[in-house]
Amino acid sequence: MKILLTCALLSCGIFPVVAQLDAEPDVVYVEEFYEKPIKLKAEKAGWIFATKKGGTKRGALQIGSDVELVGFTEKAYKIRGKRQNGEGVSGWVSPAALTAKDKDFAKKIQAVFERQIVVRELIEKKEIAIGMTDLEVAQVLGKPTKSKVRRTAKGQSATLEYIDYEIENHYTNFRDPTTGAVYRQLSHQTKEEKSKTVVELENNIVNAIEESEDNGRARHRIVATPIVFW
Repeated sequence: MKILLTCALLSCGIFPVVAQLDAEPDVVYVEEFYEKPIKLKAEKAGWIFATKKGGTKRGALQIGSDVELVGFTEKAYKIRGKRQNGEGVSGWVSPAALTAKDKDFAKKIQAVFERQIVVRELIEKKEIAIGMTDLEVAQVLGKPTKSKVRRTAKGQSATLEYIDYEIENHYTNFRDPTTGAVYRQLSHQTKEEKSKTVVELENNIVNAIEESEDNGRARHRIVATPIVFW
């Protein structure tokens, strides 16, 4: 994920996720926070349900088959996988029916759920926080006015500036040569900086935020950095 691609990724990848969030605000989707599919293994022939609360059974998982995690709540996983007869299926299953290569997967996915709920709240309030990713910042502030990227052997750092301008009108007095009346007329306009936000990122994660005093924003929160799986 490159800083310079933030806006392009935002325009083609974020909005479909937002539409899903509106429909299921208590579900976190993998594509919100991870670029690659998360693969699990069907350890048991658990039932696949039509909804996160149960409902219609769509069959049982094929033991030993690969499963792709699509989304999750605190209690259930939405997956794409196979039924016992080998047919493809999607639906909701119990996490107990699945295993992962990472023995700490269950704890990590719970931490992801808690982080994403906080990040969604911040984005909805149009607030940024230390620990956010570049894409999450872009959802709040949009495209930066200026950006500077520095690449080293240790990774990539970036400084993004978001400047809010306002148009200032300048006037002069004009005397009518015929009547002698004095009129006020627009002479020119200038673009004045109203406020500025500077966001510093290290490997696409916000590590510092600086704002001009007249922004009127509250003190920034700190959120957990994204979880690394494998």
